[in-house]
Amino acid sequence: MYSGILIVDKEEGISSARVVSLVRAAFNQKKVGHTGTLDLEASGLLPIVLGKATKVSDYMMEKQKTYIAKAHFGIKTDTLDRAGEVIGRSDKVISKEELEAVLENYKGEIEQIPPMYSALKVNGKKLYDLAREGQTIDRKRRKVRIYDIKIIDFAFPLATIEVTCSKGTYIRTLIDDIGEDLGTLAYVKGLRRIRVGNFLVEDAIKSQDIMETDIEDLKAMLKGPDLALERYERYDLDQTYFKKIINGMTVRIPDKNQGLVRLYIDNEFIGLARAFLSKGEYFLKMEKVFYDR
Repeated sequence: MYSGILIVDKEEGISSARVVSLVRAAFNQKKVGHTGTLDLEASGLLPIVLGKATKVSDYMMEKQKTYIAKAHFGIKTDTLDRAGEVIGRSDKVISKEELEAVLENYKGEIEQIPPMYSALKVNGKKLYDLAREGQTIDRKRRKVRIYDIKIIDFAFPLATIEVTCSKGTYIRTLIDDIGEDLGTLAYVKGLRRIRVGNFLVEDAIKSQDIMETDIEDLKAMLKGPDLALERYERYDLDQTYFKKIINGMTVRIPDKNQGLVRLYIDNEFIGLARAFLSKGEYFLKMEKVFYDR
């Protein structure tokens, strides 16, 4: 079984689940997943986890993400993107300066109402399934964070905007809200994710090339799961502790460490361990094992 992270550049028009299926077929293994859905109409970076690297899925989803969104002002669609039907129009013309002023208000923590056309589940049903049935239900506001937002290009009624944000941010909702704040309407004409944590789209394999690529070349593209855990301090342990730590035993360490650490033995990533203080001494115990031999 192969383990690692494959960085994929998803093309428009295919689902994130379809990319998982392609990777599953290419590597001929079942244990494959993605780390955050991209809309059907969106393209860009989709990290795929294989084997024991599926354990980092939750950590990957927590990472900052950067998107390039093409906003079209003066029109609103029911899905808030180009796949939907037009449900409103506005003749108001806005300037680049007006847009820049409004974008400043979105930096930091904001609240969003998830769109009806989303994969979010309410009472076990996905919102987009309810929307297709003609239903609209109340959705709770949720807090997200916009780390940076700026204009890349402006030629009214189009604007290209780069957004760096936290998990759970709906770019379609963001553009719709910006349109409302400008006294007009807006929808996402195009969306591309270019970064997840320190993974960049320019380093990714295109989804349409997966099945045409030799398995040895695909294996060489796999990134170690520890690259998804860079926010945790590295801790190196002597080889003599290997059997104890890998079998879940607690070992005493000389260093004054506390909290989660990336554990390495002989420069090989073993997994996430927790360092803690007990009765004046420091100890280490595995929390998630990634060692794959």
